[in-house]
Amino acid sequence: MKLSLSRAQKYTLLFAFIGIVITALTLYSQINMLNTYERNLPYMALGDHVKNNVTKGHLWFEEYMAGDQSLHYEKDVRILFLQSEKLLHTSLANGVSDLGEFKDLGDPESIKLIEESLTDVQALLVAADERNKFKVLQVQQVSDSTQTESKEVAGGELDQRFDAAYEETQATLDKLIVLTRNRVKADSAFLQKLSWVSVSLMVGAFTLLTFLIYRLQVGNDSMIESNAKKLQEDHHRISVVSSYVQEISKGNFTASLSLNTAEDTLAATLQNLANTLSANADTETKRNWATTGLAEIGQILRNNHDASALYDTIIRFVVKYTKSNQGGLFILSEDEANPTLELVACYAFERKKFMKKSVNIGEGLVGQCFVEGDKIIMKQLPEDYIQITSGLGGANPSSVLLTPLKVNEKIYGVLEIASFNHYPDFEIELVEKLSESIAATISTVRINESTRILLERTQQQAEEMRAQEEEMRQNMEELEATQEEMRRKEKHVQTMLDQEKQRNDIIKKGRGAIMQLTKNKDIQTGNWENALEQITKTVSELIQASRVSVWLYDAAEEKITCAKLYAAHNTSFSDGFSLFRKNFPDYFKAMLSEEVIIAPNARSHQATAGFTESYFTPLDIYSLLDVPFFNNGKIAGVICCEHQGEIKNWKEEEVDLCKNCCDLITIAYKSWQFNTLEQTLKVASTA
Repeated sequence: MKLSLSRAQKYTLLFAFIGIVITALTLYSQINMLNTYERNLPYMALGDHVKNNVTKGHLWFEEYMAGDQSLHYEKDVRILFLQSEKLLHTSLANGVSDLGEFKDLGDPESIKLIEESLTDVQALLVAADERNKFKVLQVQQVSDSTQTESKEVAGGELDQRFDAAYEETQATLDKLIVLTRNRVKADSAFLQKLSWVSVSLMVGAFTLLTFLIYRLQVGNDSMIESNAKKLQEDHHRISVVSSYVQEISKGNFTASLSLNTAEDTLAATLQNLANTLSANADTETKRNWATTGLAEIGQILRNNHDASALYDTIIRFVVKYTKSNQGGLFILSEDEANPTLELVACYAFERKKFMKKSVNIGEGLVGQCFVEGDKIIMKQLPEDYIQITSGLGGANPSSVLLTPLKVNEKIYGVLEIASFNHYPDFEIELVEKLSESIAATISTVRINESTRILLERTQQQAEEMRAQEEEMRQNMEELEATQEEMRRKEKHVQTMLDQEKQRNDIIKKGRGAIMQLTKNKDIQTGNWENALEQITKTVSELIQASRVSVWLYDAAEEKITCAKLYAAHNTSFSDGFSLFRKNFPDYFKAMLSEEVIIAPNARSHQATAGFTESYFTPLDIYSLLDVPFFNNGKIAGVICCEHQGEIKNWKEEEVDLCKNCCDLITIAYKSWQFNTLEQTLKVASTA
């Protein structure tokens, strides 16, 4: 099979071959040049260094012999000759010195000259030692106690021998220096020839490359011109997409994208992403609106103690917060013989309405809502049902919403609001939650009132008993029985008061904690880890649970994963472990029914008994409370409260607190998802 190459491939191979040849020659030249430099540099420095040492030693020795007291023969003169001798020995042994590594040159003439230099230096050192010895003897013979200097007679035999050795050493070192330089020049000449060959090849290759580039440039001009138009179109597309992404990042989800989404996949993806973000932002706004409303109504319910003022404040807040036009609050009378729904507060057009109205149970929409215990939404009203009036006239509303004030399956009244606009689902859901909070407050007020009346009656009975003390003295046995009964009643009443006070304290603390969590920055901004730590720790402290955890449900893998677990005994947090449906089918069945799992004895409860051996017994857990939370109408997970050491009977107010915390978890979960999606969008826009 014949391999055919294109012209570009042929040119590429040609220039690759030329480049390889030039590179090989260049590398060869450079490597040899470096080797030559490294091999000869120590020998080039050797001659100069030894010659300098010998010259310096000769000069200082003459000054020393002339009587220079600042010089010492051993430290200043002889050491120089010894260093030169050692350096020459090192070069002959191919050793390493301060001048570098002496490598074998393979040059007998150089080795011979180094050996001659070593012999001359040794002869020079011997001559210097003899002259110094002669001087020391002469000084000892001539000097006295006052004379410290002596001079050697010039022209002696020792002086002539030292000078002759010095001259011979200098001559030998000069020959060594000349020989080394000549060898370096010879090596460099060959490398220069290779360098010129490399330069010639590079010039030829450059000339050929210039010609080929010219031919390619002429052929590419038309391609560049056509690509310029396409580049301009792409630039416009990128500019449009960038502007669109910037608008989305600013929160403007209504911005238009002036690209054909049917043909442009990126444009279609961005459009879909914007729609999703817009829907999520709208949902989050509604959720925050509802949470704020619950927090504000909770504040109103806590701060108002007068019933009449409380009812007026409640209906005013509900009407204004839902942007309704009119509203009324009907409370069930306490007349057990003839119960009716009394209109205790009415509000319309930014002012309180003074109206008196009583509705029988089952009468009209208000009575029907009370009987059914469920909300009623009217969007097509009869002409004579209700009319919203002002000083300029009146008109029928477009929508009426009635919700029962119900808590723990007991109804205390009906909340009715009317508007010229239709109520969306999230507003209806908020009004239902507000009604539940109002009902809980009314229940508390009535219980407190009943307790007060009972105390007054008890006190009155005590007064009557004291007034009849004389008569009772005559009937001691009856009196004893009556007193015992009274003590029992008082104890019972006191127990009821203590229980009610404890319940009210839990409710009050729970509302305060919910308010603080509602305002918590981590929950509002979607800081998922910190939000879960705040919620689980708060729930554990309020309901005295040993362990509180939040589990996320994964429908695809049929498992729940612990997102955060707070252990009260060591105030620590943990996460990460998972439970699968195949291992605990009864529990997952109960959880997916979206009902609260209340298990005082978790080890025998049908839904949780499967955890006994693997989970409850090792951790000493006896009681369990699981409350689900939701996302987009589907279960997203549960908040799980566990008690260790003993069985705990979960109270209604503790269950209600967990339900409220589930709403906060949903808020944090939504915010976390939104932040994650927003971060992904920013990364995509940056890329």
